[in-house]
Amino acid sequence: MHLTDSQLWAAALGYLLPPVIAIVQQPRWTGAVKALLMLLVAVVVGLGTAYFNDQFTGKSIVTCMLTAAIAIGVAYHTVWRPSGIAPGIEAATSTGGRTAPAPAGPGA
Repeated sequence: MHLTDSQLWAAALGYLLPPVIAIVQQPRWTGAVKALLMLLVAVVVGLGTAYFNDQFTGKSIVTCMLTAAIAIGVAYHTVWRPSGIAPGIEAATSTGGRTAPAPAGPGA
């Protein structure tokens, strides 16, 4: 499968965006609200990468959105949450309420 430039940009941005999303996200939000925010960011990334790579067509836009969503989710659950960076940013930028849970250690 040949990946386009817009798909590669969507994946790269998706991998780097969880700390940025954590600035807006609040620890007290439910999982559904956090997922909705992530999907909204993936839609914006997909639209932007397709547009700026001159591939703004239906299939390309959807593929970029899905690529960004998968990259954001995988990066968050494999790098940013276990390292404690994203939960730490959430707690530091929280407007109140409960604090972020501690990252799960190995084997948890």
